[in-house]
Amino acid sequence: MPYEPKALTADDRNFALHMMWVGLASSLALLVSKLFGLFHMVDMIAGGFTAGTLIGLAFAGRQDEHFLGLVNFAARWALAVTGVWLFASIAPVSKTYVDDTSLGLVIVAATFHIAFAFARTKGNYDV
Repeated sequence: MPYEPKALTADDRNFALHMMWVGLASSLALLVSKLFGLFHMVDMIAGGFTAGTLIGLAFAGRQDEHFLGLVNFAARWALAVTGVWLFASIAPVSKTYVDDTSLGLVIVAATFHIAFAFARTKGNYDV
């Protein structure tokens, strides 16, 4: 078998999967902060980790099929929440939370990370 310098190693895969747990924790901390205003000091740190995990997924081309399947599953849920949020923002309903753009972005990010964690723990992302 020839040497592949850009081949995915077990360490690369484990790091990517562990970073998604960090993204889950930070997105939930950010969501709690946005909803209840409790953790103003951690907004920047939690927001940075949440955004970093999502931005890093744009360059996830070197990952294996399992990881990309988890990302696709989570992205479908995040897109569904985005569609519901968009519909709620143009429908004549209460605009208290719907008009808060940053809250909407945090909810989409949290949905992505929750769906990713669900699919990973369940072991099946074809739901």
